[in-house]
Amino acid sequence: MKALQQEADIWYLGHSGFAVQTTEHFLIFDYYNDKPITVTRGLDAGVIEPAELRDKQVVVFSSHHHADHFNRLILDWAEKLPHVRYVLSSDIRAAQGAANTTVVTPGKRLELDDVTVQTLESTDEGVAFAVETDGLSIYHAGDLNWWHWAGEPEKENAQMAAKYKREIDKLRGRHFDIAFVPVDPRLEKQYLWGLSYFMQTVGAEMVFPMHFWEDYNVFARLRQDQDAARFREPIQAITRRGQHFHYPRSAD
Repeated sequence: MKALQQEADIWYLGHSGFAVQTTEHFLIFDYYNDKPITVTRGLDAGVIEPAELRDKQVVVFSSHHHADHFNRLILDWAEKLPHVRYVLSSDIRAAQGAANTTVVTPGKRLELDDVTVQTLESTDEGVAFAVETDGLSIYHAGDLNWWHWAGEPEKENAQMAAKYKREIDKLRGRHFDIAFVPVDPRLEKQYLWGLSYFMQTVGAEMVFPMHFWEDYNVFARLRQDQDAARFREPIQAITRRGQHFHYPRSAD
């Protein structure tokens, strides 16, 4: 299945946090850092300012409860955003009983009016999201990654590899417009394994590395790493929180 090829605007909000403006929806993924990088709050400062989104159809996704992926303050947005909906992993305690909230578990497919959501099981906590809306297909991995840690027992690393491949294989035959995939420099030489398997199995027109702990040096590694050469073109280079991108990219 090819990417659906519609337009979108994307903002990097820190770590694994992103916002995506489609023709009819404003999607927010794994938002946790609410400290702006400038005096004025807003997307360009790397934060969500609800007043800017009052008239938008907002859908907020949180993949799991870890503090670098979820901030309880997102639930306060419901007081200011009349059209907000939440899609929250079941391991997030604050999700239970929250207004306008759909609680999800791995391996589900649901329709939220005009937004289709498929969940995968994370190799850490919670879920990954495959979303279709407004003619766009979007993948956000959450903490679904090939977490191969040097020094871990060989058996555990083998189990990790098998679990990651099993989940990504569920997307085989699809090709996303936009994908957000972990590239964690703490994994050292294995930092690229998860992204590499995703790209060779599934693929995307635009790929945003994430979960790099604001270590922007990872993008220089990606430019130089020969193992990334075969899928380097779709990779977007992030340089700061609040950075804006447009899909599809303009021709250079």
